[in-house]
Amino acid sequence: MNRELRLALCGAFALASIALAASCGSSARLGGGISGTSSIVGAIAGFGSIVVNGIALDVDGASITIEGDPATEADLRLGMVATVRGTLDADGRTGVADVVAVEDLIEGPIEAIDRTRRTLRVLAQTVLLDPAVNGTVLEPTAFADLVIGDDVEVSGFLDADGRIRATRVQHKQADVEIEIKGVVAELDRAAQIFALGALTVDYAGALLEGLPPGGLADGLFVEVEAEEPPVGDVLIAVGIELPASEVDAGDGLDVAGFVTAVLSADEFVLNATQRVRLTSDTRFEGGTRADVVPNAALEVEGRADAGGVLVASEVELTR
Repeated sequence: MNRELRLALCGAFALASIALAASCGSSARLGGGISGTSSIVGAIAGFGSIVVNGIALDVDGASITIEGDPATEADLRLGMVATVRGTLDADGRTGVADVVAVEDLIEGPIEAIDRTRRTLRVLAQTVLLDPAVNGTVLEPTAFADLVIGDDVEVSGFLDADGRIRATRVQHKQADVEIEIKGVVAELDRAAQIFALGALTVDYAGALLEGLPPGGLADGLFVEVEAEEPPVGDVLIAVGIELPASEVDAGDGLDVAGFVTAVLSADEFVLNATQRVRLTSDTRFEGGTRADVVPNAALEVEGRADAGGVLVASEVELTR
């Protein structure tokens, strides 16, 4: 994977369930609340340009990457989670993309399948194919035909319970990698292990890149790569990276996903990475401030402050 080309914008790994018809928002936009230099985070819901969070973006001149590797518009697929940085028109519904960065959340072999609950277990994580958001794109293999041992690449978002709400599940038969993105917990520096959900990551021999001065810490959102699948839910990491954030103060932000933590009456975390602040001027559609609770699916528009916090002008609760 070409690390130099990795363009992971703030909230790119966001962790929420997106309606593919409008990428966790309705086709009737909240009112085009952002314009100018902006970043949009959501699942690809259409083409003819690309449509993310109901915004049609011209990608003809854009730099496109998938998992940090160079790609073209022809490589993009429905349900892929993209962070698009560019310039939005005044109506907030159209724009021109400069950068399209596509990232998945997990890649590896299926360890278990629950046909009734429509879940997969991959790298000790629960992957939910969520019918409440118009289903999950599965290519080229239908859910009924997936079997234990199949390698899959899953795009989607973490929810407050640590599950992956899948927007796309691709059955891979070549170029398979073992990788997972998630939030570090239960860090044991002496043993050089930490947890990603039910998975234990052994990082004793891993190359660490882009970490803050203090190194690994609980609460960091990281990408972990390995050469082999886990054994007994223990993954031997060969590389761990902290994705970079590239959001400037004043930039417009449009992020769709799940509330993964509520910090106060006025602040919450979306997709485990994007901090959001509500103000007295924040407008709500489909609910009220009281409905912003863990696992609420919503779309937020606003502007980034100097610390990268999304100061919300509009919030749409989608269920």
